[in-house]
Amino acid sequence: MKSFNLTSKLIYSLITAVTFSLAAVAPATAQDTDEPGRYRPQGREIARAIGNEFDEALYEVRTYDPRADVDEFASATIFYPLTLSFAAPSGGLVLVPGYTATQEMYDWWGPALASLGIVVMIIDTNDPRDTFQPRKDAHIAAIEFLKAENANSDSPISGKVDNNKLAIMGHSLGGGAALAAARELGSEIKAVVPLLPYCCELGQSFDGDYSDLTVPTLIFASSEDTVAPPAGHARALYDSVADSTNKAYVEFAAGTHNLPTNGGTELDNQARFTFAWLKLQMDGNAAYAATFNGAMSEELDAKVAVLDTNQ
Repeated sequence: MKSFNLTSKLIYSLITAVTFSLAAVAPATAQDTDEPGRYRPQGREIARAIGNEFDEALYEVRTYDPRADVDEFASATIFYPLTLSFAAPSGGLVLVPGYTATQEMYDWWGPALASLGIVVMIIDTNDPRDTFQPRKDAHIAAIEFLKAENANSDSPISGKVDNNKLAIMGHSLGGGAALAAARELGSEIKAVVPLLPYCCELGQSFDGDYSDLTVPTLIFASSEDTVAPPAGHARALYDSVADSTNKAYVEFAAGTHNLPTNGGTELDNQARFTFAWLKLQMDGNAAYAATFNGAMSEELDAKVAVLDTNQ
């Protein structure tokens, strides 16, 4: 395991309850011509910077709201890149919100990743206060739903998703549930990305074991998170994943539990690490490993309290 600037600034105790409010290919220099709607320009700007850094193409993005006629979640919005008819299918990612949160709170993720060629589906749970198990079930059902949309000839993403390049992401309680879902999904997905994960059911302490998890795992945390302090949540989860599984842990020095939402901080760095992880795991592009095991810039070094990886 490799470790860089690895001193966590605080040690936290477990909490017993949680409540919080969350509240056609163009080069990377092309002008934006994306249609208006649920589309945050900030996500597009972040994608442009990532595209320039990694020399990746930037795509126009469209959104649509498929009819989510399933039991496990209420609704969904899909952000997808506009690609030429003969282009290879894109990877796909599903995002499940945190406790009390709705999909609109994560709108920036859609254009940020879809502009870089990844189909993003953000869902609403049946009830914003759904707990751990329903969110786990929602992750699994959402992956199957995305596959079904890919097979639906009436869908805008028909045939545009590579079912061998799928990933799941979740925030807070949705992040903890993502790990449980990833263990069940196994080889059906290429990556799992818990964002400031809350480890387990509300008020419970983590005493589990993810040593049997084989899905490549990228976990984000914040040293200032008082809802899911890293010592009892993100870091504990990361340490329980076997070293035989590709994994990385990024703990930011500052930021609240709402770090991954529209109003959060370090959105550019969250997207940069996530995109690199997806390219590394979905495409096997080893060049992106340097994002995790190479030297950090002085600016990034000041923002990241802990970066661990076995890549």
